Amino acid sequence: MKTMAIDMITHLDNRLVSVILPTFNREHLLERAITSVLSQSYHEWELIVWDDGSRDNTRDVVMGFSDQRIRYFFAENRGVAAARNQAISDAKGEYLAFLDSDDEWMSEKLSVQMAALQAHPEIDLVFSDFENVNLVLNKRGTNFVDYGKAFQLMTTTDLGSDFFEIRDGFLESLTQGNYIATDTVVVKKSVIDMYGGFNESLRNSEDFELWWRLGVNNVRIVFHKQVLMTRYKPQDSLTSLSAKSASSALRALDLCAKEAISVNRVDLVDYLKGSYRIAWHNMITACAMENDKNGMMNAFRQSLKYGFRPGSLRLLVEGLLRFGGNR
Repeated sequence: MKTMAIDMITHLDNRLVSVILPTFNREHLLERAITSVLSQSYHEWELIVWDDGSRDNTRDVVMGFSDQRIRYFFAENRGVAAARNQAISDAKGEYLAFLDSDDEWMSEKLSVQMAALQAHPEIDLVFSDFENVNLVLNKRGTNFVDYGKAFQLMTTTDLGSDFFEIRDGFLESLTQGNYIATDTVVVKKSVIDMYGGFNESLRNSEDFELWWRLGVNNVRIVFHKQVLMTRYKPQDSLTSLSAKSASSALRALDLCAKEAISVNRVDLVDYLKGSYRIAWHNMITACAMENDKNGMMNAFRQSLKYGFRPGSLRLLVEGLLRFGGNR
């Protein structure tokens, strides 16, 4: 990776960053994630590994590292949102960073982002580009390229060194897809204390709902164009499609709509229509995969409320053919 010449600040203060790493039955991947934290050129961090009820050798993997900055906690399984929130409650740092046990950081990740945050103390949150590695489809891609249309909806200010502050259009752009990987985020802990953490009622899409909530409350956000993290999507990823995950995405959108209305931004609800349609499309496919014909038909009808698309009909036909093949 090309190291960025940090021209915004000549010295990094020793400000503690609490790295939040939730994990569940990932003993075979966890060592890579932890090693990527240990390799950081920024040394003022603590790593909180929150074991969300693992039944494998996760504890032994963590205990195999002797660094005193690593703290391990175990609790019964409650999901990734609860795991992150519990870890946050034990965090000692002024800043929070996040890392999933599937993924790994580049060695300059924290140095680069903390330089920006210290040079611009008015900024509340920074996120960066990342490489997306889909192990199921054997595909790689750069996230910001994939979401180029979303970034075009923003008005930004160039802060130098590939950092851009979002001045306007953040929520509108977010409706084009969740381009913020939680693993790339560093945020002031005071911001999470003020506006709340991850919504524990959500099985997934809890990150999208949080970014939306912070945007509604006008939190100041910066993005960085460099790739600072590699995200891996294994076969059993939490983002794998299911009726439960599609239902959670729909609940997250309902929460986002309520948040927009609460600050008199009813116009933003219209922007969410495309996200609702996609969520119902996912529900069509998920119900077909789970042999739920009634659920599939209902999802198709619901998707039509947000405008007809040929893709809706195509998904329905594919689902019906699946049922026909199972006779």
